[in-house]
Amino acid sequence: MNKNIVKIALGVALGATVSMTSCNREPDDSNLYTFTGQTIQDYLQENDSTFHLFNIILNRSGYDRMMASYGQYTCYAPINSGVEKYVDSLYNDTLAKVPNNGLTENSVWGLTDEQCKEIALYHLSAMMNTYIEQLSHYNGKEISTMLNTPFISKLGDDGIVRFNDMAEVTSYDHEMINGFVHVINQVIPRSTRRVSEVLERNPQFSIFFEALELCGLQDSLTVDRKTNSDGSVKKYHLDNKVGRPGSSFKGPYYVPAECKIKFTIFAEDNEVFAKHGIKNFQDLKDSCVLWYGNADKWYDYPDKDKNPISTGDDYTNPFNVVNMFIRYHIVKAGMSTSKLVYAESTSENWNFAFGGEPFDYYETMLPHTLIKIWQPLYQAEGGSRNDLWINRWRENNTLTDEVGTFGSDAKHRILRQGCKIERAKSNIQSYNGYIHTINKPLIYDEMVPTRVLHERMRIDMGTMLYELINNDIRYATQAEIGAMNLDGNDGGMTRLPLDYFDNFVSYNTKTAISWYTTGAWRAWQADQLSGWGENDFAFRLPPVPTGDYEIRIIYPPMANSGLQQYYIGTSTNPSSMQPMGIPVDARYPNTDIEADRMASGYLRSSEFDDFGVASDLVMRNHGYMRAPASFSRGTYNKVKGRITTPEELIATISNCCRYEEGYGTSMMRKILGVYHLEQNQNNWIRLKNLLQGYDQLGFSIDFIELVPLDVVNNQDLTEDWY
Repeated sequence: MNKNIVKIALGVALGATVSMTSCNREPDDSNLYTFTGQTIQDYLQENDSTFHLFNIILNRSGYDRMMASYGQYTCYAPINSGVEKYVDSLYNDTLAKVPNNGLTENSVWGLTDEQCKEIALYHLSAMMNTYIEQLSHYNGKEISTMLNTPFISKLGDDGIVRFNDMAEVTSYDHEMINGFVHVINQVIPRSTRRVSEVLERNPQFSIFFEALELCGLQDSLTVDRKTNSDGSVKKYHLDNKVGRPGSSFKGPYYVPAECKIKFTIFAEDNEVFAKHGIKNFQDLKDSCVLWYGNADKWYDYPDKDKNPISTGDDYTNPFNVVNMFIRYHIVKAGMSTSKLVYAESTSENWNFAFGGEPFDYYETMLPHTLIKIWQPLYQAEGGSRNDLWINRWRENNTLTDEVGTFGSDAKHRILRQGCKIERAKSNIQSYNGYIHTINKPLIYDEMVPTRVLHERMRIDMGTMLYELINNDIRYATQAEIGAMNLDGNDGGMTRLPLDYFDNFVSYNTKTAISWYTTGAWRAWQADQLSGWGENDFAFRLPPVPTGDYEIRIIYPPMANSGLQQYYIGTSTNPSSMQPMGIPVDARYPNTDIEADRMASGYLRSSEFDDFGVASDLVMRNHGYMRAPASFSRGTYNKVKGRITTPEELIATISNCCRYEEGYGTSMMRKILGVYHLEQNQNNWIRLKNLLQGYDQLGFSIDFIELVPLDVVNNQDLTEDWY
């Protein structure tokens, strides 16, 4: 199959073009622009006949001076005809809430100064993005901008990279002394409409939107910032922006000044509904009665006894069957498909090992419910290894019948494919979120709590603290964080105000917290929450189905760590919380493993010949577990693919955090105990450092594991290698 790639001939006038062909989806990188010694502004001015209107916008906004200065930037420069088309679309928008969108005339001079500023910032990145490495992703990738609103860059089947599915890259990698210029044929479209408005304007979702409208959910989807009681945007700051005292982390580090609120909606379009016999709202309502009419038998929602499920016509009732159906489609975290999971990539920071697969669990707007999103790399029944599935169920998931491996396919049959996210019809962007199309009705049915979620649930702190997602902190690169840092360009971490999160509360002002940017950490998904000081805080656990769970937390033993007491309770009132066992001494010296051995039963890999099975049992008796074998430090990770024999594991044992040695002590999981959790309650875990008078004590929380007790005690299969 031939795909035309049209690009402007590099090294000659912009108007001259050549046609090239390709037999695959990879962009042609054989004729890149060579270094010229110009600034970005020099280049744009030299080619003013092509970029005249964009130059006017840059000049009016004042960002032409930045493009003439020292730095590392990327400019996505639209040609004149593209600017004219965009201005005309604004001026003649018949659905605009303000006539002509506030333009005084149908020309670039009719734009307001604020509109010029927003257009300029949306076409500039404060980091260098190259065409081949950053922009030409077939599955789409979020690209950060100086407006702090990303766009989606995606390589189409025709070999052309488009931004937000519209603006085509016609010439790329023009390298200047302060960054890159990529030429595009039009202004990158950016919606200022909220996610429900965008849904309304897409006729393929008319049935879904009618249901959302009747449920009265539009207003809840219009917010875009956390606010004060008077409605003003809440501002955040820290007086101290440096890292842990006594450490090499000096800063000053990035501190977010505002907290964005975003949403992700997974929606069935009319075509998908029609395939399931749903041709109008009444059909949907009838189906919802069948799907949710008896949901109280498997769904322990809050105040269930006082709020029976309704099959009537008051769709604003949160426990009306239609309302329940719609709410389960909405996540209070706005993500493109590239950020729904820690997706497989070639980056060294993608640190999954030995067949570890990307997955995540998100809380929905249906009270106290989760969805699971999964990229099954090795059993891609019903699709390909690039597909993302919601609520897919694999038999005996998180258990294995083979020592040290992922396990045999015979014991891990796919018994429910789940809902596939249709990438080609997803990433519909709004000002405060995304809409993704799914291929079948998404339902919180009995199989979700009893099958899909009845497994070891490993949930990252970056998911539980969803504000990290909404504010482009989770999965960001050091360059992206550094570009947002007004006090410098160190992007190694983000310092976080204590009142930034909904699911986090601090009981003192001595707690300091930070998010370690994606990097070569010994951490699942290559990032983690860290902090220091006399910490005393609590975080809310995700809502899991009612049952008995073994609760585990992972941490790195550090000589400068503390004596942590864990508590659990159903509210943030510390006096109502119960201690989870005795205090945990996390200060084991990271230069001497003997303390770990005495406290936990840990053995080095050179001290056993059974892959550590016997020592694992000893460690469990001490209340500890090794880290999983499914991730490593990125720079150590040489075996990312699935291994099939224990011999492969032992031959490459240093490539995972389960056995990594020579870098201090291994990562440890602490078993906090077995607890009964009710789905209809909030469950909080508190961490209090019992040592007083120290400001250099560090702590780190990468993820927490919630494991149904019968999964832990399975007599035939083993949990947990991966």
